[in-house]
Amino acid sequence: MKQKILVIINKLSTDAGADELDVLEQADLVGNACRELGYEVAQIEMDMDLQATITKIRKESPSIIFNLVESLDNKGEFAFIAPSVFSSLGIPYSGSPVIPMFFASNKVLAKRELARLGLPTPDWAGVKGTSILEPVKRYILKPVWEEGSLDLDESSVFYGSDERMKEVAARKSNEHYFIEEYIEGREFNISILAGPDGPEVLPVAEMQFLDFPAGKPRILGFRSKWDEQSFEYTHTTRTFRASERDSILHLRLKELCEACWKGFGLKGYARVDFRVTDEDIPMIIDINANPCLSGSGGFAVAIEEAGYSFVEAIGRILGDAVG
Repeated sequence: MKQKILVIINKLSTDAGADELDVLEQADLVGNACRELGYEVAQIEMDMDLQATITKIRKESPSIIFNLVESLDNKGEFAFIAPSVFSSLGIPYSGSPVIPMFFASNKVLAKRELARLGLPTPDWAGVKGTSILEPVKRYILKPVWEEGSLDLDESSVFYGSDERMKEVAARKSNEHYFIEEYIEGREFNISILAGPDGPEVLPVAEMQFLDFPAGKPRILGFRSKWDEQSFEYTHTTRTFRASERDSILHLRLKELCEACWKGFGLKGYARVDFRVTDEDIPMIIDINANPCLSGSGGFAVAIEEAGYSFVEAIGRILGDAVG
């Protein structure tokens, strides 16, 4: 008898946009890969009715759960609930466990943990702490929980002397927003895949902002990821090409990825995002446990660049779930 994989996704909003609908593509790709690996595959949705979800899981009686729950009630701060439920049922599941998921999902907690581990990350402050901002520096107002660059665009970037933006920030909640120093420099998004010999850092991907006007913030905001008609989307691209002078930088980036994996206790697959200063100093700006698995997403592209098939990668993720 075939082992059963239960793919679990979050229930979508009635007016779901491209950022939410993306999980449907991920579920199709993962389900097909699991079938190629010889598993029986079923799929359910999860919402805030946890008892109903538990009942559905028990009815399916899976050997492994593939966790594609990105939010609940369209709120990223509830994403950690999914692995909590799976763990309580004693069923192996893909991706990171409860505590790493919680710490990685909350960007402020992640930054505090990075600081504790001695890993570089830009300075930050709560939205009620705007009085300490330096007038000549640029900052970025970021959501604490949300992924996919939700509620993040160029208007989020401001100088410490911008009284209007400081007032905007001060009206927000410390539980849901924070202020981070904006690093002018290059951006790298680097994927990590579990393997039999430990985590493998996949080829280093640099995000390039092409023909951005002077002064326009070079960030991966919501439009650059989801609005296909926008300037940001059409002028932001990914490259794996690197010059010889980047060899030392790439080694350092890979070392930091491995340190994040070990320090946070990540499993299965992950992505670490960096900004690199003009002095080639990498700063960790985000740790994404269970990143997007859509065909055009950074993780899938990095898998291909490394010479692996998507099916191979899913097999390694499942192997780490039961290992």
